[in-house]
Amino acid sequence: MSDSSGRCGEERAACAKSSARIGWLLAALLAPHAAHATPTVVADYMLNCQGCHLPDGRGFAEHGVPDLRLSGTLLALPGGREYLVRVPGVAQSGLGDARLAALLNWVLERFAQDTVPADFQRYTASEVATWRRQPYADPAAVRSRLLRQPAARARETG
Repeated sequence: MSDSSGRCGEERAACAKSSARIGWLLAALLAPHAAHATPTVVADYMLNCQGCHLPDGRGFAEHGVPDLRLSGTLLALPGGREYLVRVPGVAQSGLGDARLAALLNWVLERFAQDTVPADFQRYTASEVATWRRQPYADPAAVRSRLLRQPAARARETG
């Protein structure tokens, strides 16, 4: 629709901007744990994780991409918290430490809420900064070693 004042383009741009904001707001409100689902963290997941872990976090086990919905089980294991930061896809991300910490927290709260320990402490930028400096060369071997610990076996049977 156009009028004689030539404001059609300005109105369309304003409408598109408002629609985008409403879309992000709805996505944040409808997602579990919406308090931490900012447009930035959702976009960071989409751009940095979703390609392999898929929109629902289930990954591709047949291709060695772990299910993020089970990530919380690692937090209860010695070395598990550090592991989640040192996985190459996380550690070598182009995100800054604070954004990466926010993304890790969102992933755990969004996808792994059923497996995260009750005493979970949110990741901080400083611990992410420390651990990401040394990404694992073979994260599958480290994960396997973590899951063979007695504590992991006790959780599976308990």
